[in-house]
Amino acid sequence: MKYKIAIVGAGNAGCITALHFYKHLKDGGDLHNFEIKIYHSPEYHPIEKVGQGTTLTVPELIADALDINWYNNPIGATFKSGILYENWGKKQDKIFHPFLWNDMGIHFVPKKLSELVLDSGFFDIVEQTITNPEKEIDANVIFDCRGRHNRDLKNYEDLINPLNSVLLSKKFERDNDLIYTKCVATPNGWTFIIPNQDSVSYGYLFNKNITKKQDAIDDFTSRFDLDYVTDTLEFSNYVAKNFRIGERTILQGNMYGFIEPMEATAVGMYHRLCKCAWDGIFDKVSFEKCNQNIKSEMIETQNIVLWHYQFGSKFDTPFWDYAKSLPFNPDQRFNDVINGKLDEEYGQWKKWNFDNWKMGVEYV
Repeated sequence: MKYKIAIVGAGNAGCITALHFYKHLKDGGDLHNFEIKIYHSPEYHPIEKVGQGTTLTVPELIADALDINWYNNPIGATFKSGILYENWGKKQDKIFHPFLWNDMGIHFVPKKLSELVLDSGFFDIVEQTITNPEKEIDANVIFDCRGRHNRDLKNYEDLINPLNSVLLSKKFERDNDLIYTKCVATPNGWTFIIPNQDSVSYGYLFNKNITKKQDAIDDFTSRFDLDYVTDTLEFSNYVAKNFRIGERTILQGNMYGFIEPMEATAVGMYHRLCKCAWDGIFDKVSFEKCNQNIKSEMIETQNIVLWHYQFGSKFDTPFWDYAKSLPFNPDQRFNDVINGKLDEEYGQWKKWNFDNWKMGVEYV
């Protein structure tokens, strides 16, 4: 009898999970003993709101799992050489945070990734809306990738962050000189600017409890010369107390956790959660240990994001006063890495990452 792996949801998290397990089972020669089934809601249409940033692990995973020639660029990827911060701190107007050659990044189109996986022919696709995976699905393990709106709030705790809302917009023209993400501090928060193949995406992040929505819209459209706002989203920053629910269900993607997009860590987190799940299911690492590892990474990402806000911005406004007032109590490992006492990564950052940022800002 085959071991059944069920994946509920065909967004980024569901697709990454399907590709991860297919690749590793194929590499181990055990694929014939497994069934990977993706439950895909017929009402679900991948919403291409903005490009998704990540590292080269995604194209590598696609090529290895599906034997696809990457030169065809099936997910609409564009090159990402680093992050340009504007208006952060008090010292310089711009700070460029480069990616090293072996850590280069990309922006890709989530809709194209979903279509690629669903149409690949490598997975069993079931068009069905699932509301209770444990009761409705017959599988040995279930990855719940249904998104943040389906969470049981009792299983979650808040992460510390000053943002809870975002306005989205686009300019439908390609900027060939923009080969990096921009993070531009504004009076009410900050704005990401992401280059896509045929457009540039904008996201104005703010706190709805401090800034009125219309004031945010007015500043967004005028500051970046935009004609209109395409969407408005509200969000919370959170992490699950345990990524495993019951005996079979593993929370993945926004069902597991979410933090604002400054560090673009979401897809990387999906990869690492897959590894933790694999360790717990097949390598008999205790799920308690797996949960500690993956949750620690979320807390480390929270601390790095909060660390950015400690330096303030060019703007002396209620938002920035609030952001700098949030409790920032990083663990000893954070201090050891940033001071060079520990040669390890902290939330995907190494000492040179911290040094690069500190050279461009003035601590206030």
